[in-house]
Amino acid sequence: MAEERTAEPKPKGVARKVPSVPKGGPAAVAAASRPPPVGAKPTPAKTAQAVGPRDIGIEVPKPAKACGDVHCPFHGTLPVRGQTFEGRVVSTRMQRTAVVERDYLRYIRKYERYEKRTKRFHVHSPPCLELKEGDWAVLMECRPIAKTVAFVAIQNKGVAT
Repeated sequence: MAEERTAEPKPKGVARKVPSVPKGGPAAVAAASRPPPVGAKPTPAKTAQAVGPRDIGIEVPKPAKACGDVHCPFHGTLPVRGQTFEGRVVSTRMQRTAVVERDYLRYIRKYERYEKRTKRFHVHSPPCLELKEGDWAVLMECRPIAKTVAFVAIQNKGVAT
């Protein structure tokens, strides 16, 4: 009455083949296999060198020198956001990273006086800005690039006095 199975059992530990689906699911597969619209011009691949420096949304001059740094806000893909500071570059001994020192005053209400404080930032230094020790730089917050680096230099103002 009950039919016997004639198929051989699969050996244990053998992975079955699963067809790979690209990111975006089946809709992406359909869009990728669809021909381009009639009259559409092919878009060339955009490169940082061909396009030039991009607008980062801040009123700072774009660097004249180009660089191929991925973490450059002008020639790479790093978005900037949040706080903006100015400070003096005190060290450039790390690779593409500088230490920038910022001096500020903090008011002490009890004594009705100000105290001088210093804050040091580890800042990503794009090669196109050419930061050196003693330069005055403008920094802007970005996503964390490393354990201690969450700011990027966006302008080199020259030698600090």
